[in-house]
Amino acid sequence: MTEPDSASVSSPGDRPGRGLAVAAVSVAAVSFALGVATWLAWLLVRPRLLMGGIYPIVAEVFVLVLGALWFLAVLASVLAVVFGLLAGARRYGADLARLGALLGGLAFVVALAGTVAFTSNPGFTTGQFDVRPTHATLGR
Repeated sequence: MTEPDSASVSSPGDRPGRGLAVAAVSVAAVSFALGVATWLAWLLVRPRLLMGGIYPIVAEVFVLVLGALWFLAVLASVLAVVFGLLAGARRYGADLARLGALLGGLAFVVALAGTVAFTSNPGFTTGQFDVRPTHATLGR
């Protein structure tokens, strides 16, 4: 009653590979969107926060959150590549798995570039902000 007919499933091993392929594409798409959105925030919002000087601790926390999002996107993109390879991205006819693995690789490159940008120039250094109670401005 609940068993599929033989025409819809060619072999018992097709279902886990198909599910992993769908998971690979979805995780890769989300991590790619996360990486691109984080890049947009890094390029558009971060300079205004760092130059504003109104709330320097908010700018510092914002930059740290962007860095954490990039590291999260790197991990998610690696997971997408692993799901794609486990789904059979190297087999003939596994287009969805191959798409998940390739999009995961693209998301990995975008997120890795962001992590390199974050670690090389986070926008703040130790002692840059003078947060004494009387002087909440940028340090000299």
